[in-house]
Amino acid sequence: MLGDDDNEKSERLIPAGTEDSAAIDADDIKRLKQRSIAKKNDSVGEISNNTRRDIHEIRALPAIPMAAVPAASFQQQRRQKQARPQQQIATNDDEESYVYEPKKGHNLFFFLCDTKRAVIILSGFDCFVLALSMARNWRNAKANGIAFDMSNEFTKKFITQACALFVNGATIVGALWYSTGVVLIGFLFKCYQLVVSIMSAARNWSSDTEFFVTVAVLAGLNVLFLYATAAFMWETHRGILTKENYQRREKYSCCCEQC
Repeated sequence: MLGDDDNEKSERLIPAGTEDSAAIDADDIKRLKQRSIAKKNDSVGEISNNTRRDIHEIRALPAIPMAAVPAASFQQQRRQKQARPQQQIATNDDEESYVYEPKKGHNLFFFLCDTKRAVIILSGFDCFVLALSMARNWRNAKANGIAFDMSNEFTKKFITQACALFVNGATIVGALWYSTGVVLIGFLFKCYQLVVSIMSAARNWSSDTEFFVTVAVLAGLNVLFLYATAAFMWETHRGILTKENYQRREKYSCCCEQC
């Protein structure tokens, strides 16, 4: 198809009214058509060359293994799924989600309970007995008109029992804190009480059965308390019993495991 410029040029080359106007007009039109076709071929060739060059550049790029991407992502997802239970175990301490391990610490008499629980139970029982004894002695002193005075035996015994009650409470706190030093105070105080009780029983010894049973029971409780506190202090000192491993390894009871 001829453009407007080619038509104007053909009109200028062909003078009107000449004999060769028809021949000149046909030759010029043919020549212009050939020139237009050549320009189109050149542009098409240039486009094809550019396209061919782009194709060669794309083929020259390194091949990307398409199958490797899904495999890598699948492996990453599998690692994340495997890591989730460990993260839950590490972060759910409040919910007591633990991986339990074989126990390494000592059990009271090898089957009753762990040493921490034993110290708390024995100290709590001692506090209960002391509180009842103090309340009864106070009521008897009031009924007999005995004043709270350091010169009488009632006052000395009441103060001693109050100190024992405080030390037993501190021992319970020390066991909850896994504190060897605080529990050691209770251990030493119980040794003092045991020595004083033995000396008092020796001075006031009686063949009465009730007296013998009372001395035997009190001495046995003191020895049991010393045994539990000594085992607890040894385990905490050696790192066997700690706050971190108590729930997942050292916690034990023969009758109340859920407590």
